[in-house]
Amino acid sequence: MKKIYTTKYIFIYLILFLGLNLKSSKAQQVPLLDQYYINPTFYNPSAAGANGLFNAYLLRNQKFSGFDGGQVTHLFTADAELKEGKYGAGFNLTNDDVGIFNNTQATLSYAYRLKISTDHYLRLGISAGISDFRVNMNDVRANPNDPYLINTNYKNTEFMANMGLYYTHKNIVVGLTIPQLLNNSVDGSENENESSYELVRHAMLTGGYKIPIQRVKDLSITPYVMLRYADSSPVQYDVNLIAELANKGWFALNYRDEYSIGLNIGVQVLKNFTMGYAYDIGIQKTGRYASNNHEFLIGYRLKRKAKKEPERILDNDVSTLKTLLAEKYKKIDRLRHELEQMEKSDKQSDEDRDGIPDEVDQCPSTPPFYIVDEHGCPVDSDDDGIVDSEDFCPETPGSRINNGCPEQKEERIEMEERLENVYFAFGKYQLTEYSRRKLVTVIKMMVDNNSYILKMHGHTDDIGSDRSNVELAYKRLLTVKNYLILNGVPDNRVIIVPHGERLPIVENKDNKSRANNRRVTFEIYSYQ
Repeated sequence: MKKIYTTKYIFIYLILFLGLNLKSSKAQQVPLLDQYYINPTFYNPSAAGANGLFNAYLLRNQKFSGFDGGQVTHLFTADAELKEGKYGAGFNLTNDDVGIFNNTQATLSYAYRLKISTDHYLRLGISAGISDFRVNMNDVRANPNDPYLINTNYKNTEFMANMGLYYTHKNIVVGLTIPQLLNNSVDGSENENESSYELVRHAMLTGGYKIPIQRVKDLSITPYVMLRYADSSPVQYDVNLIAELANKGWFALNYRDEYSIGLNIGVQVLKNFTMGYAYDIGIQKTGRYASNNHEFLIGYRLKRKAKKEPERILDNDVSTLKTLLAEKYKKIDRLRHELEQMEKSDKQSDEDRDGIPDEVDQCPSTPPFYIVDEHGCPVDSDDDGIVDSEDFCPETPGSRINNGCPEQKEERIEMEERLENVYFAFGKYQLTEYSRRKLVTVIKMMVDNNSYILKMHGHTDDIGSDRSNVELAYKRLLTVKNYLILNGVPDNRVIIVPHGERLPIVENKDNKSRANNRRVTFEIYSYQ
């Protein structure tokens, strides 16, 4: 480091006077950074793990480059989510070098997330570590008889802590940080003269709101503000306006109260790396010295591998699982038997495709999706004159006007959370992984509410005959129903209604409209 002369660099002696003269010094001590909205853990420990990624950032901020021995801040942070975002952990290492003053801080942070309500989260965080503060008077050339400057070097290491809150709701974020919570002080004495440098408790409030720009894909505009307060210092504020292109980069304008204006640009490099640069221009009379302030940022973000969600949400009741498996094995045995019979009678015809050859089929015109007995006739388990395949209550006698169920008052339940439709590929009745995820909401509602009855409606497009489309709608309903049963929804609380092509939601005129009609819809009722 270059020697500092009193005849030229009055600014450094002003800092020295404020730092060591009288009994103590209190001022704005937390480094002023520019790109804190890119990585809020620079200041706030409660933001650790908030974005669900592993983050590592390296930052260099250089101010007062017009002065010999201006301020240089180096900062390294790393943080990650734990337990699917419920917890967060992080590490911060800061070195702030201002002329003869050097302060190095190392902290570990921990955050805990509280769910206030849907999409409302509050994170509580604290960080703790050490602060090593040093003053090197050997680099100052001044009056050799000054008692404050003769062999007066200060070294002190103290325990320190920071605290923060971090609230998020969709596109809104608000943070509150209290750095240097313990208010420690560095004391020294020389020739009966005492001096101290106190780590002053600060308060920093941040907030931003991301506004998506609908006309430009992935573009958003975010106004972002920060308020700073420290004892014996005036309230300061920053105003930022950030334009961000998702997964590409950002551009920002900055105004710092009575201090500077600046701009910031950042880009995403390769897949996980980010680079940013900020430039400030001083607006005070000392701007010609304090201009050319630079900040460089390098970041790395890594998305954690998502845990493979189980396809089944099973009850812990072992007996329920055994019952479901037994039913499935019975169906497999039945299918195996039917295949064996088909192999034996491969030359025999089966016009209605019910598995019974026409030679012995006593009901040869049965629809192919009907449940039939060994004679090929529809099964009517409750003997109410309505076959099981059309009976909404196949085990309880009922009336045809009520679809085979006893006369009951039907009341549709209006749901606060919309039940999304499940869609199918052309001619298919298999569930996609995306459809299984959508069914989680239906499963939870039915498992949590024992009085609910789920009615499912199956629809198709207009390609094919009406009979084949009703059959396809029935197969799709069975696929969804079997998946619900496997995930704990009782069989007797699910009603299926195959409509085929009769009730299109939009006119069948092209591939897109037909895709919207290939659906299964959901309604929830209570019966009294």
